[in-house]
Amino acid sequence: MRRILAAGLLAFTVTGCSSGGSGYVSRSNHTCAETRKTIGQLKPPADPKAGLAYALDRYVAVEKAVSTLTDSSLPGGPTGRDLRDRWLRPARASLKTGNADLKQLRDAARDGDRSAASSAFTAASAAGTAGVDTDLLRARSLTTCAELFTPSTPAVDW
Repeated sequence: MRRILAAGLLAFTVTGCSSGGSGYVSRSNHTCAETRKTIGQLKPPADPKAGLAYALDRYVAVEKAVSTLTDSSLPGGPTGRDLRDRWLRPARASLKTGNADLKQLRDAARDGDRSAASSAFTAASAAGTAGVDTDLLRARSLTTCAELFTPSTPAVDW
């Protein structure tokens, strides 16, 4: 009788832990998929001013995703700590750096400096991705999030 009770308790505990984790995985991948969809609908920029608009829209979409992901409850223990330390904190820090890149892009677009704008656009388009451990995301079944937080910049010919 004790074995059956112990086995039942163990099964309940394992199932409960899995459900919580998979709920977080599902919600996170959904948030990341929505953000990827939003970014995918942005028109590739034809000039520095359009590049600034693109980079701003992308920044807002990624910042919203990071805020949503940060506000949702993380799994407990080392898994949650790893996700916080190797994903969400680096993403937030990268967004802060990206804000400075956006200002450089704005200034270059205003000045008509296409070379500086192109360089700033590349940096600004990676906002939110620097330092994110995408291998960790893949290992935790957050594959859609790993794709979102992998740097990618549309090609520009300014």
